Amino acid sequence: MILSDPVPLVPLPWFDGPWQSLATAIRGDRLGHALLMTGPAGIGKRQFADLLAAALLCERPTAAGLPCAQCADCHLLAAGNHPDLTRLVPDAESKSHEIKADAVRELCASQAMTTSRGRRAVFRIAPAEAMNRVAANGLLKTLEEPSASTLMLLVSETPSGLPATVRSRCQRLHLRLPSAAQALPWLRERLPQGLDPERLLAIAHGAPLRALELGSAELLAAREGCLKGLSDVAAGAADPLGVAQAWQSLDPALVLDWLAGWISDALRLAADAQVKHLTNPDHRDRLRGLAARVPPQPGHRYLQQVYAARAEALSTVNKQLLFEALLLRWAALTAGRAQAPNRTTT
Repeated sequence: MILSDPVPLVPLPWFDGPWQSLATAIRGDRLGHALLMTGPAGIGKRQFADLLAAALLCERPTAAGLPCAQCADCHLLAAGNHPDLTRLVPDAESKSHEIKADAVRELCASQAMTTSRGRRAVFRIAPAEAMNRVAANGLLKTLEEPSASTLMLLVSETPSGLPATVRSRCQRLHLRLPSAAQALPWLRERLPQGLDPERLLAIAHGAPLRALELGSAELLAAREGCLKGLSDVAAGAADPLGVAQAWQSLDPALVLDWLAGWISDALRLAADAQVKHLTNPDHRDRLRGLAARVPPQPGHRYLQQVYAARAEALSTVNKQLLFEALLLRWAALTAGRAQAPNRTTT
């Protein structure tokens, strides 16, 4: 589907370095026809891509290469309806969460047209790895025979999900997690009063936009409830099937991300009860209790199963069956481990 949300005209503060590099490339006319932007989730890759598009479409960019936010083109961008910017995303109604071949074919056909207002048209595909194989192959021909007046922006968290032939025809720009010193002031300005930005940033693995999404009482309560369910299953105090049912109302990708973090933390604590780095430092005590129930080798195998499930979370996989399978394995894994560290022989 084509996105029509407003385009941000203000840069995120932690991207100053990459932006200066791009601005230099633009001034030197060294920006290619296709750019692949990669990096972790939740750092603002799509906003960065949109800002680049806005700078290229702006009539009077600033000395730093940023959009002026005053011209007619910037007003169209801020309204989300500039005719020379097309943003392709997966169809929200599609269960597969794929970008399909027809959508890419239509995009490539429009690329052959002349621009509507300026000298360039920009096409953004995000996440690029959501293109199915036929769609990616359809894009390949356009990348091999680019139009001089267009720029293709591919945004990806897992570029390995793209064919090597597509990746090889794009300039590469890897965007990194910001430091806490860069992220925390920005986060403090935007979080509701009473929420701890450092805690949320830790939960979000250092990704500021993800931390901002987590900054709601409802979502934090859901996280607490999920961890309680996991702990209760491990203690034999809850039915795995009942907990799986309770998780149905939540985003599976989010639940599996939480689950991976809790299991990896439990394994760290099992190896060293005083370990400094935890993904979930706010739950150290509860996770220490889980650590006593997780045998190391089976625990690492289980973590790999969680990672595999997380990779499938956006596919057509049945959430109920996925959660049931993971929680039944978790119950079997943790059964009888509570007293193991305290046993003695006589």
